[in-house]
Amino acid sequence: MKSAFIGGTKRGYLTLKALLESGADVAGIVSLEQDAHEVERYEEPIRALAAARGIPLHQTKWMKDRDYGALLVDEWRADLVVAVGCRILFPREVHARPRLGCVGVHDSLLPEYRGFAPLNWAILNGEDHTGVTLFYLGDLMDGGDIVAQRRIPVGPDETAPEVYERVCDETVKLVIESYPLFASGTAPRRAQRYDEGSFTCSRNPLDGWIEWERPAREIHNLVRALTAPYPGAFTVYEGRRLFVWRTRMIERAPRYVGRVPGRIVGVSATEGHVDVLAGDGVLRLSEVQLDGGPRMAAANVLKSVRGTLGVRGADLIQCLAALKSPGTSA
Repeated sequence: MKSAFIGGTKRGYLTLKALLESGADVAGIVSLEQDAHEVERYEEPIRALAAARGIPLHQTKWMKDRDYGALLVDEWRADLVVAVGCRILFPREVHARPRLGCVGVHDSLLPEYRGFAPLNWAILNGEDHTGVTLFYLGDLMDGGDIVAQRRIPVGPDETAPEVYERVCDETVKLVIESYPLFASGTAPRRAQRYDEGSFTCSRNPLDGWIEWERPAREIHNLVRALTAPYPGAFTVYEGRRLFVWRTRMIERAPRYVGRVPGRIVGVSATEGHVDVLAGDGVLRLSEVQLDGGPRMAAANVLKSVRGTLGVRGADLIQCLAALKSPGTSA
């Protein structure tokens, strides 16, 4: 059985490497370029794997620059296409033409969390698990027949990058264990019902805005879902954007009946953390970063219990009043 690989990111690179080491006959590789903001890049490692094995490689961003069905099937003679680390819908000539189909991996337990950033959304929503699903690609987004799945637990304080490491490991295991089944014709196919399950929308960096009126647990989930290398959760402090990279829930936190969400209520210079009021409790900030500055202990930046994080209605009123004052201009 000849196969072709399409993908990128760390997960795609690790899966391709494992396939090659297992003896899979990979006839060609389509390396998908990652987004410009991503810190960890895998285009060059994938290129190096292809060069070391003498495998044809084509690098692209959107798969609209040529007839990929002809490349995969007519030129590379691929019976099966394996796609890992892909964030685009494939055209029909890619997923329908290979003799044994085109399979991909989604980091959720389909049919739940179809769509964008499922791992981040699962943590944002406080889920106690995520997963990986190997499935046949088709016309519907994440809607093809399921081959196999693995459930991955998520701890209440684990961050997205920590869970992503296990997602990578389980993805590799799932693909390597299932790969021989395609050659033997024994790969399972369990149909999805597209009217069941759930979907996620795309996210952008501005979605990391912290609303201090929200419950402390929700803010904690936002921070751990978006911490580096993701864009990060952020607020405003003294007119500057402040990224919050790590937080912790406080057991038996003091009960504040006089509460201003976002107000700093505790600073520990010795331990480096800062306690901030949320909508229903207190959240401990461990690591922060002022825009343009280095990441550091929260207490090195937020030093006063008179300080407030975020933008309040009073701040907006003050800004509007300043704009209307004599001698000011927009």
